[in-house]
Amino acid sequence: MTTLAALPTEQKKINCVWIGNGLINCQSAFNILSWISCGWTVTIYKHPAPTSADVSAIFHETARAAFDSPRVTAETLSVVSLSDALEVATPVMPSTRRLLRKWIEDMGIGYTSYAIGDLTKSYIAGTRTGIVLDLKIGPSPHVHKYPSQPFTDTFVSFSRAGAFSVENQCLGSLNIDRANEYGRLFDPSVSGLENASFDQQTNAEAVFGAITSKHQLAFSQMKAKGTDVKLKDSQTWEFFEIGRDKNSGPFRVYQKPGYFNWKQGEYLDKRKENLVLVADELKRDHGTAKNGRVPAVFKHDSEFYLEVLQPLAHEAYKDLKKSIEAIDTKIQEGGK
Repeated sequence: MTTLAALPTEQKKINCVWIGNGLINCQSAFNILSWISCGWTVTIYKHPAPTSADVSAIFHETARAAFDSPRVTAETLSVVSLSDALEVATPVMPSTRRLLRKWIEDMGIGYTSYAIGDLTKSYIAGTRTGIVLDLKIGPSPHVHKYPSQPFTDTFVSFSRAGAFSVENQCLGSLNIDRANEYGRLFDPSVSGLENASFDQQTNAEAVFGAITSKHQLAFSQMKAKGTDVKLKDSQTWEFFEIGRDKNSGPFRVYQKPGYFNWKQGEYLDKRKENLVLVADELKRDHGTAKNGRVPAVFKHDSEFYLEVLQPLAHEAYKDLKKSIEAIDTKIQEGGK
């Protein structure tokens, strides 16, 4: 059995999407650099495009020092302008491309940016090689030993803990034919989104759910050519995830099952619950002060972990604690 660790670095590609002018936080930076530590390359599809050639400029200032590591190069981490990527027509997904270009023009109206992010994930997964991951996803303890065959021969997605079907937080293939097959199955369904409205929360939530459903439908139509990597030999690849939930597979999701990013501002109690769980998990795995203990997934690259990843995990923990304190203040002032 060929493992993911045995694949060459140039074949192991992670694609991420970042929409908006906000900076990428320390927790997401930790996940990105974790993938690089594990021998993967990362490309971030960004809109608007960064004005600086320095990739670290799109990250929160407390994370930028981590990007001075010689392990972080133009080959291991790059940023691509999403609008530039959409300029070039692709053999598949013309309807999705056209809709994304329209939505980008309306960015800033209501909840449009979240919809752009969700739809872009399917577009990138259907037109390029690589696995599209939300920034909240890092490698699980099993990523090195996990079989490569689902990634190289099929299209993968992930149902994670608490989900009844695959979600669009993880999708893609290292095989362009499988990627394009998914794209051809997904593309016709976007006609139902052409008149989507984002001005009100309830309308926008319906769009987010619809995009996920379209991903699930396209994935189910792939039949034997699609793999839910949570379910493949699940007992072999089981591990404890956030909040001590059991999960399985090569991915680890730093987010409470059932919580959605686009509810952050409206549901402070749920946001706090999620942040507490993530902070506790970081503290459990990495402590809050420098020490010599290296989690198993990073032991092949202990120096990079101790010099870069562990300090970045500590910064992420501090940021999370500040966010939790800020939410407590809002709640005390009568917020939701």
